[in-house]
Amino acid sequence: MRRKGVTAAGIAVLTATTALAVPLLTAVPAVAEPMSVATTNGCLSPYVGSVRLDLTANVENPTYQRPLPEARLITGTVTIPSAGLTAVGAASVEGDIDVDTIVTGPASGRPTLRLELRRTPVTPGRDVVATVRGYTDDHYPTAQVGTTTVAVDSIGVSLRPRRADGSPTRPGELTSRCLRGDQSPVTWMRIQTLPVVSEVLPAPTGVRVTSLTPDSVGLAWNPAVGSGMPPSEYEIQVDEAPVQRVDAANLSTTITGLSPDTTYYVRVRGILRGTGQRSTPLRIHTPPTHVTYYYDVTGSARVRGSEIPLNGEQRTLLDVTAGTHQSTVNLSPVEVPLGNGGSARVEFTPDGTATGTLTAGVFTLSTRQRVTIPSVTVRGRTIPTPGCETAVEVPLTSGPGFTPATGGTLTGAFTVPRASGCGPHTAAVNAALAGSGNRAALTLRPWA
Repeated sequence: MRRKGVTAAGIAVLTATTALAVPLLTAVPAVAEPMSVATTNGCLSPYVGSVRLDLTANVENPTYQRPLPEARLITGTVTIPSAGLTAVGAASVEGDIDVDTIVTGPASGRPTLRLELRRTPVTPGRDVVATVRGYTDDHYPTAQVGTTTVAVDSIGVSLRPRRADGSPTRPGELTSRCLRGDQSPVTWMRIQTLPVVSEVLPAPTGVRVTSLTPDSVGLAWNPAVGSGMPPSEYEIQVDEAPVQRVDAANLSTTITGLSPDTTYYVRVRGILRGTGQRSTPLRIHTPPTHVTYYYDVTGSARVRGSEIPLNGEQRTLLDVTAGTHQSTVNLSPVEVPLGNGGSARVEFTPDGTATGTLTAGVFTLSTRQRVTIPSVTVRGRTIPTPGCETAVEVPLTSGPGFTPATGGTLTGAFTVPRASGCGPHTAAVNAALAGSGNRAALTLRPWA
């Protein structure tokens, strides 16, 4: 026997009355109510200092026993002092904010909500106010009738500062726990669950990525199954906006027109009589077409029997599709021993952009370095040698299995042409440096 339906007016009455023993049916979808919170927590890291959150979510209230409520979009801002970011040389910052919550009521829990912090400029002397977004936990109210309270507890911060040229700062990531101290958890949501079962079609389950390119994503999902009729079609939403509808016989599709290296939230819902519940948001990030890597360079070159230590930095811009790269290799000056008991100061300057490939796990790099010897030291006396220089082409290759994200070791043989312009020290400089059969080994380690 079909239970009696309940109207919107009846739901309003139920909100103010005690729970019924038998749930009522309704065709009325749950309505959303904006709920906001503001809280400031002190952070353990001096680079972060403190964090203030101002958040709002349009939350279903009251909710029904079935289906359980959707995850709802959270928007707002996070405010962070700029002093610590400025201290590490940041011109912009992006990252994630983890909001630890305390759920009490018919059921309890401590879900953590992850919010995306969009890239935001850093201005010295002014607080950074960044936009954040994420989603509520989709099952914080349970099917049990009663009132559920959601409060904000501690906050986790993971910041990725960037310099003005886009390179990571050192350190490249600032993390901290931000605690509420002696203050009580700040209440964010109060949600009442009513003894009502909605006839709204439940959300599809198992939404998953089947393919991902810089400008598209392939999706598949399990059917939306309710107690009544099946859906007439499925709607796909990207960042809360409908972008496509497919026939109910299709349980997969491809969304195109996306931007590379961008985060999106994807949802699917079955449509029945114009409505249907949306799936849990699926966070995706499209791969970039180009990726920039920053490395510390360590190693050595064996030149004319002498081992010369090499240190520096490398910036590599990799074209992911073509498998080619352009790199800048900056090496620090070194002292090279001369045969007369003295030494020569050797400085390196990139002569153009280094190029190479990444093919089948093998990374190649060819760098041309202008080598200058501004001075030599003989018997404790430093003698300027302006104009003393040569240029060296160094081809390097990794072993198999090179991964740009983790780096590796490159090796290669090279020849040092004879230097000129060294005055009376030209012969000693060339005796120490010029010639073939030299070998270099450089290890690339990603910036920490």
